[in-house]
Amino acid sequence: MMKPVISLMALAATLAACAPKEPVAEALAAPDPRFAVTDTADYDPVTVNQLPADPPTLKVAYGTASERQYGELRMPKGKGPFPLAVLYHGGCWAGMGGTVNLAPLASFLARNGVATWSPSYRELGSDGGWPNTFSDWAQGLIHVKALAKSYPLDLSRITVMGHSAGVTPVMWLPTGHKGDTAISADLPPIRAAVALDGPLRIGDFVGIDQAVCGQPVIAAMMGGTPAEQPTRYAMLDPLVNKPLVGRLLVVDGALPEPDPALIAGLRAQGIAVEVIRVAQDQHFNHLVPGTADFAAIGPALLDIAGGR
Repeated sequence: MMKPVISLMALAATLAACAPKEPVAEALAAPDPRFAVTDTADYDPVTVNQLPADPPTLKVAYGTASERQYGELRMPKGKGPFPLAVLYHGGCWAGMGGTVNLAPLASFLARNGVATWSPSYRELGSDGGWPNTFSDWAQGLIHVKALAKSYPLDLSRITVMGHSAGVTPVMWLPTGHKGDTAISADLPPIRAAVALDGPLRIGDFVGIDQAVCGQPVIAAMMGGTPAEQPTRYAMLDPLVNKPLVGRLLVVDGALPEPDPALIAGLRAQGIAVEVIRVAQDQHFNHLVPGTADFAAIGPALLDIAGGR
């Protein structure tokens, strides 16, 4: 009498029952409440300034040439030392913005373990333009060395972040060769940069600035056109004057999207460039925790600002 044939399915079931038990996979992690979308409003240059924010730990002058030479420090709770994000506000290089624009973002970062320093600076209409605006950008950054004497800041983990026109110092300050003898400064090393919907190369926005800012401002800020001041514009071309950072996060919003050839050129220099596209009709929402645009960039912001 023939023995019954065990089906392949039955044999597989028997072997599976005898096999060592594998650990049960953990349930998927719950969504991070820090990036929950709780705010469906659209923000503009006025309403973004009306948002609540944590008061600065310290508001202090970093220079004596102008009342605009001050900055706001926000420290996380705990012992530290903490990574530091230096935030540069926008405003069309002409005083249309201010540190208050970035206060909700600075507060969010500080609540999540990243110290923030937000320096104001002279702009067109407040004794700014070449070279004062540039020297303020540099002097504001240098002041973190003085802050670190009293606060637990990890100056080996500095990230610069800028919104709109504030992207100009973010792309320039990390360069090893600052490009003009009028600006001489011993800057601390910068590990990473974040460009929040602003021009990566200022020369690309000549002409566009009139539509965006309501008037042509770049030539006035630079002390001339690209033809008149080629050295200064080259200084602000990251393919000519390389930012010495390991990572660059680019947020593409309402302003013209970054030139793909420029992104490719930065990557060819060895910079790890990440581009996140948010709502193309909004210029301020990604600065506001709780919005969908902030939810899209928030994890990357914390990763790049707090990374080792």
